[in-house]
Formats: sequence, C-alpha cells, structure tokens
Amino acid sequence: MYDHRSHEGELSTGGPTPKCAVPIRGEITEIVGAPSSGRTSHLVACLRDVVSRGETAALVDTEETFDPGFASQAGVDLRRILWVRCGGHRDVALRATDMLIRCPGFALVALDLGERVPRLSTTLAFRLKFAVRRTDVALLIVGRRRLTGSSAALAIETLREGIEWAGPGPVPTRLARVRTTTRVLRSRRAASGWSPSLWWSA
Repeated sequence: MYDHRSHEGELSTGGPTPKCAVPIRGEITEIVGAPSSGRTSHLVACLRDVVSRGETAALVDTEETFDPGFASQAGVDLRRILWVRCGGHRDVALRATDMLIRCPGFALVALDLGERVPRLSTTLAFRLKFAVRRTDVALLIVGRRRLTGSSAALAIETLREGIEWAGPGPVPTRLARVRTTTRVLRSRRAASGWSPSLWWSA
C-alpha cells in the first residue's frame, strides 16, 4: 500500500511512487539505477506533482534525453518547466544546477546526469547542500550512480524486475510495461529497506 498524503516539507509524487522516494524541500535527493529501471519514471512523477500544485520546476538535461511528449502524456504541464539542455557537457550541467538552486522561484531543480556520472568534490557537494537549504528548494539528482555522498538526505536505487511485451504475432516486439522495485540506500528519516514493486507503462 502506498501513502499519497503530503507531509510537511515534502513533495508528494501524486502517482504510484513510494513515499520514501519523495524529494524533500531544502535537501538533496538522489535516484540511481540502470537504464529501464524506473528512474526516469520517478523523475517525471516528481515533475508532474510540482507543476500540478501550480509551482515551477527546472530540469537540467545533461544528455538531452528528456521526452516532452512522454512527460506531457504523463500529466506534466510543460509551461511550468524550465528545460536546460546541456549537449552532453556534464560540467555545464553542474554549473547550471548550481546557479538554478540559488535562484528564487523554483520548488524543484532536477539534474538528470544520464549514464556517465562525473566525480564531485566534497567541497562542491557541501556547497550544493547548503545552497538548497538557504533557498528551500528540492534538488533531485538522477543518474547511474550516486554523486553527492553524505550530503544527500535521501538516496534510492531503482531496479528492474521484469518486462512485458505487446503486439501482434507469436513474438511481441513492443515494450508494454516494466516492473521495477526501489531500494532505499540512505535516508535521514527512515531505515533503509526495499519498497514494493511497481509497474510502469511504456
């Protein structure tokens, strides 16, 4: 059973996402996982919730993999999203994120690093941590592996459990759904553990 009620200082995803995966205002949240493990679905769910509340979010898209059509179908009001495309330049993405979390007006700043996660110095990690606390913005970092270490208040890992295919013929070729599960790697508010499995429609 999932609890979709909002809690003070948190951003409810408004979808089938465990409460433990909710980004926290004034803190850093990390979602890590392999491709097709559900990490992008979590990201889109978070964006959807922010804009559905009438707030504004920023997405720093390092590898330019964000699909506006998919996001719109998932209920994301793109008029409330600042989409920053970085052309694969991770240094640009980090600088853009550092700048955006210091700008007033954003409820959520999301950084999608893609498959190649850069190394981040401890100094810069703490700089991000204290910046989001000053501006009370939720910083969500999505990538293949963790980036900010102990500076993150919450870190979860998405894992793919199964795939369903659809289409005509004896061998369906269209991806229909992906079953994923979520593991809490770090949490200042709850013990680490596993969350129930989820199905994400393609």
